[in-house]
Amino acid sequence: MTNIILMIKYLFTLLLLLSVLKLSFAQSEKSLINNPPKLSEYITDETGTLKPDEITSLKSKLRKFYDSTSTQIVVYLIPSLNGEPVEMVANAIYHANGIGGKGKDNGALLLISKGDRKIRIEVGYGLEGVLTDAMSKQIIQKDISPSLKSDNYYKGIDNAVVSIIALSKGEYTKDNTLKTSDGGGVILVILAILIPFVLFIFILIMVLRKRAISSAGGGFYSNTNYYSGSNSDNSTSGSSSDSSSGSDSGFSGGGGDSGGGGASGDY
Repeated sequence: MTNIILMIKYLFTLLLLLSVLKLSFAQSEKSLINNPPKLSEYITDETGTLKPDEITSLKSKLRKFYDSTSTQIVVYLIPSLNGEPVEMVANAIYHANGIGGKGKDNGALLLISKGDRKIRIEVGYGLEGVLTDAMSKQIIQKDISPSLKSDNYYKGIDNAVVSIIALSKGEYTKDNTLKTSDGGGVILVILAILIPFVLFIFILIMVLRKRAISSAGGGFYSNTNYYSGSNSDNSTSGSSSDSSSGSDSGFSGGGGDSGGGGASGDY
């Protein structure tokens, strides 16, 4: 009888352990920290909140910014954090996707958890000088939260994207307004000095080249096939490159890193 009772106790303990392990495994599978998703677009909406044309507009804006600056800004909307801290989830997703360029670390992740009503801007090392923790917090409080509170997710996200882009370009001031073109005058002065100098050098080179051609009989540059062949090759190469770049509208991380810079907020 004692042996039977002991056996029942052992079986009960074993079943209890199996249940705990099963629960732990299930929680681990749901964990966004342990299993961060791999993203393939500059904006991913798993909540079905944004309209297709809104997603297309944001995606185009983010892709164009990357093409012109190599800085990657990624937006990700999720239904829930599954009880995990938004900071740790955002950091895990950032690392798993290598947002930003390797060595440049010029990336930013805007994470919105609709079910938890939480926001996180995760910033790469390379942007921490301009997209500071304080500015990230300000973007959340002024650009995103008010619109999200009124369920205008597109406006909030678009506002945030515009602000992050402006900051990443170094065109934002502390009072949250775009810089004026005060620096344009300085640029014009520099150009006014440089252009005549460059023209003078160019004219001098052309004169010297003309003299050299005259004295040599023009043998080298008289071959018109040299130009036509070169132009043909360059044209083909350029067309192929442009076509490839234009067809690639998806996101692919470049190995960027983040040290936890940024800010979090609620709405």
